[in-house]
Amino acid sequence: MPVVIRNINSIQVFNAVADVQNVTRAAQLLNSSQSAVSYHIKKLEAELDTALFRRSASGLELTEAGSILAGHVARGLEAIRTGIDQAASRAGSIELALLPMFASRWLSSRLGGLLEANPGVQLSIKNHNNNYAHMANPERFADLGIQWGRGSWSNFEVTKLWPERLVVVCSPAYLAAHPIREPSDLASCTLLHVDDTRMWEEWFADNDVQLPETRSQMMLEDRHFQLSSTINGLGISLFASWAVQSELERGDLVNPFDRTFGTSFAYHLIIPQNADLSPSAKAFHDWLLKTSRSARPVGQPATRHS
Repeated sequence: MPVVIRNINSIQVFNAVADVQNVTRAAQLLNSSQSAVSYHIKKLEAELDTALFRRSASGLELTEAGSILAGHVARGLEAIRTGIDQAASRAGSIELALLPMFASRWLSSRLGGLLEANPGVQLSIKNHNNNYAHMANPERFADLGIQWGRGSWSNFEVTKLWPERLVVVCSPAYLAAHPIREPSDLASCTLLHVDDTRMWEEWFADNDVQLPETRSQMMLEDRHFQLSSTINGLGISLFASWAVQSELERGDLVNPFDRTFGTSFAYHLIIPQNADLSPSAKAFHDWLLKTSRSARPVGQPATRHS
């Protein structure tokens, strides 16, 4: 049957005495009395039913059993100290599940303000392909994250950052080869998308156009790849209007309809339900919601945060 140490203080006292091999010195280091130190050593020896120290001309010496215990105790206390350090560090760390385009085009330029206000925060950025809300154990991947979609994810606390406006874009060369004047003209175009075709399905339905079942399409890995593929003339895409503003201004992309379109899709801040956010993760959560209200992309309407 395992020996039960009923008072962990006895282990700490034993460690101190083993280090200095002197009861008086150990009492000084522990800010305790000699009698209290002696009591803990005798109590521990009684519980183990073996002597841990013997007296010598120079003071105390560890017995064979004491030496064995001292080695294990030293390693054990060091492991505990390491765990405490890591736990303290974890309290200041935040693991974020981010979508690359959102991170690079909106978040990265604003993180400086967060880090200046919270110098102890340690950010760990983890990219995902819009699958954070669909992971079996999302809390093991990140504390919280950004997800694109309609916000209907069970087992998450979901907050929409702002309503979006979508823009239809293609390269100038693609437009020259595929004249687009009406929404129905897109039925003969190659539709580029990520994840699935729900955004295109919504757009065609909102514009009273039947989406052909035999349409040409290309599914891409992420938004950055979709953007480069669109610029390179592989097809036509739907993007959040603010995300491709610089490409439109430079002429890398064109907007054949010269307008934006409403959508039920948006970026959301999501947290696994029942997650116990660290103080730093909670600070990031509050900062992001506040920043999304005051620094929303140009042209995006205001929304209320719950």
